[in-house]
Amino acid sequence: MFQAIEKELLTIRNPSRYTGGEYHYGEKDLSKVTYHAAICFPDLYEIGMSNNAVRILYDRLNRLKAVHCDRVFSVAEDFENLLREKNVPLYTLDLKKPLHQLDMLGFSVGYELAATNILQVLELGGIPLHSADRSEGDPIVIAGGPAITNPLPFAPFFDFVYIGEAEGGLEAVMDLLVDAKTAQKSRAEQLAILQDIPYLWYPEKERANRYIDEHFGEGAGALFAHFVVPNFKVAQDNGVVEIMRGCPNGCRFCHAGQFYKPYRQKDTAVIKEEVAQLVESFGYREITLSSLSSGDHGQIQEMIEELNAEYRHRHISFSLPSLKVNSFSLDILDELSEVRKSGLTFAIETPVNGWQNSMNKPVPLEQVIAIAQEAKQRGWRLAKFYFMVGLPFVDPETENEAILDYLSAVWQATGIRMNINIGTFIPKAHTPFQWSKQKDPEEAFQQLSSLKYAIQRSIRGAKVSYHEPFISYLEGLLSRGDERFSAVIEDAYRRGCRLDAWDEHLDTDAWKAAIAAASYNPEEAIFNEYDLEERLPWHSVGMRIGSGFLKEEYRRAKEQLLTEACTPECNHLCGVCNKTTEVVDAVAEPKEKPEVPVPPAFDGVQTIITYSRSDAALFLSHIATMRNFEMAFQRSGIPIGFTQGYNPKPRLEFVNPLSVGISGEEEILLCEVDRSVKEDPEPLIAKLQKSMPAGYTITSMLFLVLPKKETLAKHMVGSRYLLDASGDSEMDSHLRSLIEKQSDAYEIREIQPSIYEVLVVGERNMITLLFGKEINKFALTQRITITRTALYAGRVGQNYPEYFTALMKS
Repeated sequence: MFQAIEKELLTIRNPSRYTGGEYHYGEKDLSKVTYHAAICFPDLYEIGMSNNAVRILYDRLNRLKAVHCDRVFSVAEDFENLLREKNVPLYTLDLKKPLHQLDMLGFSVGYELAATNILQVLELGGIPLHSADRSEGDPIVIAGGPAITNPLPFAPFFDFVYIGEAEGGLEAVMDLLVDAKTAQKSRAEQLAILQDIPYLWYPEKERANRYIDEHFGEGAGALFAHFVVPNFKVAQDNGVVEIMRGCPNGCRFCHAGQFYKPYRQKDTAVIKEEVAQLVESFGYREITLSSLSSGDHGQIQEMIEELNAEYRHRHISFSLPSLKVNSFSLDILDELSEVRKSGLTFAIETPVNGWQNSMNKPVPLEQVIAIAQEAKQRGWRLAKFYFMVGLPFVDPETENEAILDYLSAVWQATGIRMNINIGTFIPKAHTPFQWSKQKDPEEAFQQLSSLKYAIQRSIRGAKVSYHEPFISYLEGLLSRGDERFSAVIEDAYRRGCRLDAWDEHLDTDAWKAAIAAASYNPEEAIFNEYDLEERLPWHSVGMRIGSGFLKEEYRRAKEQLLTEACTPECNHLCGVCNKTTEVVDAVAEPKEKPEVPVPPAFDGVQTIITYSRSDAALFLSHIATMRNFEMAFQRSGIPIGFTQGYNPKPRLEFVNPLSVGISGEEEILLCEVDRSVKEDPEPLIAKLQKSMPAGYTITSMLFLVLPKKETLAKHMVGSRYLLDASGDSEMDSHLRSLIEKQSDAYEIREIQPSIYEVLVVGERNMITLLFGKEINKFALTQRITITRTALYAGRVGQNYPEYFTALMKS
C-alpha cells in the first residue's frame, strides 16, 4: 500500500510526517507478536510526537511481548487528498499497516478540538465511524486522556473510553484482549469482557471510575524500554521528565488538578536516571522538568543544582514550564539560565485579591513586582503574563480596568517589557466551577479587543494577544455537551472541518452551520448555569472526587475563601486518598551544594565524515539532517566541538545541501572530534551508524592532520548527479535536448539509454539549471530518479577524502 504513494510523497508538504524511519530505542521481537495495536494522537505528527502521553503509551504497550504498538497521527489536507485519490488507507508509521487491519486502535485525546481529527483518522483508516456499525475484523477502538472525561459528545465513535491514568490499567486491558484473541473469541465476546472493567466507560454504563497509577514516581520501570526520536524538529523538540503528577494547590478552574489527584512527586535520584537516558540514549540537549507546578516539588532546588553541576559543561539545558508565584525562585531560574536563558512567566489569571481567593490562586501584586524588579537586576528584560476573562465571581464591569491597573503597576515599578496573553474561561466538567456558565463569544471578543487596545495604549511596547473567542466557545461546547453533540461533530466533519486547533485550518463558518443545523440548541450546555443539586450530564464518569467536596469548593469560591494546599496530612476529604492511593511528597534532605566538575579541555581534530542518504531519509530537509547528526553524535558518545556564545550548538559543516527527494552516495560533513578518540575510525563509524535514523549510512571517517583548520566549501568545485529518466519519455526527451545546450554552469551527457550524468559547477541548484525556476522540484523528482553520487574537490573526479588524503601527504 505504501509503495503506491511513495513517489507522490514528494508533492506533499513535509512528507517525513508520513514515512516513519525514525531512530528507535528498544528492540521488538516481531516473531513473538500476536496482537497489533496502535496509538493515535489526533493531530499532525509534529504535535503528536511532542506529546509525553504518547511516548508513555507506546513504551508501556511495547513492553508486552505479544503486543506490537505502532503510531499514527492525523494528516494534512494534501495527504488526505492523496490517500483518497490513490484509494490507500491510512497506515501506521512503523509497520505501514492499514488501520482497519489492527486489533486495537487507541486515541490519546489531549484537547477537545481534536474531535473532527478523530473522525478523519477512523474514516481514512477504513474503520466505520460509529461503534455500532463495526463488525468482526474491525479493530476495537478505545479513547482516553484528560480531554475526554466527559465522553458523551464522543460516545458513538468509540467502543470504550478509558477514564484515568494509563500505567498499570492499560496493560491489564491489553492482557485481556491478547488472551481473548488467543482463545479465538469473537469481537462481540471481547467487548463483553471489557465491559466489566471499572474504569472503561461506554454509554450504557452506570458509572466508570478513574484509574490511578499507584506506583508513579517509583524507580522501577521509570526508564523507557521503547522510544522513538522524531526525524525532524517537532513542536516541543525536547526531552521530558515528569517530575510530579498532579498539583497540591487546588485552583478551582483547573481540570488537570482534579484529573491527576493526588499529587505525587518523584525523588531526585529517579529524575536523574531519566535525564541521563534522555541525554545519553536519545540525544536530547534540552530537557523539560514537567509538572503542573514545578516549584512545589520538595527537592526542586537540589534537583536543579545537581543536574546543572553534572550537565552544564556538556551544553545540556533544563527548563521548568510551570512555576507558581508563591513558589518562585530566581535562584532556580539563574541556575537554569547557565546554558540557555529561561523565560520569566506569571500566570496571574485574575487581578483582584478577592477574585484570586475565589480561584484559590493568590498572586499578590507586591510579590510579582518584587520578583520582576530583582529579575531585571539579574538580566531579565522580558516577562510573560497570562490572564483569563469571564471567571466566576468576577465583576465583568470592572474586570478590564482591574487587569489594566495590575499590569500598569508592574510596568511603572519595573519597566520590564511585557508579553501578555488573555483567554476566555471555560468551565470544565469535574471541577468546582462545572456548574458555572461561559461567556458569549461575541461579548468575549468585545471585551478582549478593547482590553488589548487599552493595554497597548497605556504600556509602551507591550505585546498583547488573546485566544480566539470562537475557539473557546467551540471548546466549551465539546467539553460540556451531551450525547446529542456527537451529531454536530460529525456534521462539521462532513462539511470539511479538520485540525480545528490550528488557526489556519479552523473553518468557523462550517462549524457555525453544523451548530445551527442541530436538532436542539447546543449552546444551552455552556450559557446556562447548572443548579448545585441537579444531575450533571457527565454523572456516569467519576474522578474519585466526592461531589460534596466540589460543591463545598464552589461555595467557598462564592465567599472568596481560600482552601489550603493538599498535603499528606490535609483534611480536605475530597475522596481520592485511601489506603493505597495517597499524596507522595519528595522530602528535601540537607545537602551541600554539589561541586561543578571541571571538564578536560576539548582538543579537537577536524574530521571528514562521508555518508549516503536513501529510503526514508530522502524525505527529510537539510535542517532535519543536521539535527539528526547532532543527536546521533550525542547518542554515540563521540565528543565533538561546539560553537561558542549564547546558545552553543555542535559545530558541523555540510557542503551543498541535498534537496528533498534526491539521494546521495557520497555526502560530506566536517566536524571536530576530540583527539582522545581519534586513533581508530572504525569503532567510531560503528557507534555513529548505530545512533543514526534509517536511511543514513556512514561510509568513512578521515581525521585531518594539517597546519591549519580547513573549511570544505573553500575546496568545492561542483557536484555530480545521475538522472534516471527511463520511466518518463517527456523528461527523457528534455534531458537529451540539453546535451546540445552545454553551458559554463553544467555539463550533461547520456551515459546509458535514458541515464544522464550531470556535472554542476559550484553550489548551484541542478534542477533550476536544467529545467528553470518555473518547474517545481517536487513535481520533477516524482517523475525521474536523481542521485548525487559525489562532491568534488581539487579537480573533477576526486572526492573530498581522496583530496584531503593527498593534501596531507603533500
